[in-house]
Amino acid sequence: MEGKIIFLKLKEVFTKNWKAKIASFLVATLFYLNLQNSKILIKNVNIPIEYPKLENGLYYSRTPEKTFPVRVEGLRELVNYYSQFMKAVVDIQELRLGDNEVQIKKIVGIPNGIKVIKLKRTIFISIEGGSSKQVPLEINFDGELPANFEKVSYLIRPSRINISGKSSDVEKINRILLPPISLQNQNESFVKKVRFPDLPKGVTVSGGLKEVIVSVTISSLATKVGEQIVSGIPVRCIGTNQYLEPELSDEQVSVKIFSRTALKSSSIINGIQATIPCNSSYDPIKKKIIPTEIPVVTKVRVSRSRDLKNIEILQVIPDKVTVSYRVKSINSLPPENEPEPSDLDTGITPPMETTEVLDN
Repeated sequence: MEGKIIFLKLKEVFTKNWKAKIASFLVATLFYLNLQNSKILIKNVNIPIEYPKLENGLYYSRTPEKTFPVRVEGLRELVNYYSQFMKAVVDIQELRLGDNEVQIKKIVGIPNGIKVIKLKRTIFISIEGGSSKQVPLEINFDGELPANFEKVSYLIRPSRINISGKSSDVEKINRILLPPISLQNQNESFVKKVRFPDLPKGVTVSGGLKEVIVSVTISSLATKVGEQIVSGIPVRCIGTNQYLEPELSDEQVSVKIFSRTALKSSSIINGIQATIPCNSSYDPIKKKIIPTEIPVVTKVRVSRSRDLKNIEILQVIPDKVTVSYRVKSINSLPPENEPEPSDLDTGITPPMETTEVLDN
C-alpha cells in the first residue's frame, strides 16, 4: 500500500506541468550545446613553408611559395595559439634538379586536440644547378686632377676574378664594375685597396677575396732636363703560374734618371717597364707552392723603349720587392690556350718595345 502511494506521488511529480518541464529541458540542452560549440573554432590559415638548405651546387631557381593553406579545427584557445607556430615542411628527398611538384607530407607544431586539413595537394618548386666563370674587373674615375697633371695608366690586381653561384645569376654577369676612385686634387701616383660592390644574393667571389689593389699613375705635364725622379711606374709579374696569384709588397716603383733632352714624365713612364720574375709554381696534387711558401724577395728589373735612348737609368726605388702567393680557386683558372689578361690600362699605356734591360 505504501509502495503504491510512493509511485503515485512520483507519477504526479513527472506528469504535473509536464509540457513546461520538457520545454525547460530542451532549452537547457540547447544552451549547453551552444556553450560547447562556442569553444570550438574552425578557421583557414596560411602557415609558412620550411624549405631545406640545398647543397652540392643546387639552388632554388625562383622564389618559392612562402605559405601553405590549411584548415585548423579545435578548441578556440588552442587553435588561436598554436596555429601561429605551425610549419609545412618540404622533404629534401622529394627535390630533384628541374621542376618539382611536391606534396607536403609533414606539418610540425600541431598539439593534441587540434585537427589540421590541407587545402592544397602540392606546391611547385624549381631547382637549378650552380656554375662559375671568370669575369674582368673594371673601374671608373671621377673628380678633376690639378692643372698640369694627367692620369697616365692604372693597374688592377687581380684583373679578373672567379664568381660562382646560381647559374641564371652568374650568366647575367659579364664584368664587375668597381666603385669609382676619386682623382680630385691628386698630384702624385697612388695605390688604393678597393672592395667589391654588392653582388646578387647567392653569387660569391671564389677564394674569399674581398678587395683588389688599384695602382694609379699620375704625372706632371711639365718637361724636365737632367736628373729627376719619376714615380708611379707599375710593377708587373712575369711568368706567373696559372694556379697562383702574386701579391707584392710594392705595387709601384720610382726611377732616378738623367735625361739629355726635355721629356714629360708621362713619356718616361710609358717608356719604362718594371718587372719581377714570379717563377714559383704550384703542385695541385700535393697542394703545395714550389719551391717554398715563404715570401720571396726579388730584384726589380727595368727596361726602356727606343724612344728613351737619350735617358740614363740611375736607380730604382725600391730595387727589391717581396712577393707572396695566394692559391687560386681551381674554377678561376683561364680556359686552356687563353692568354692571361693584362693588368694595365692598355687604352692609355702603349705596348712596350724593349731594347735594354737593366739590373739595379
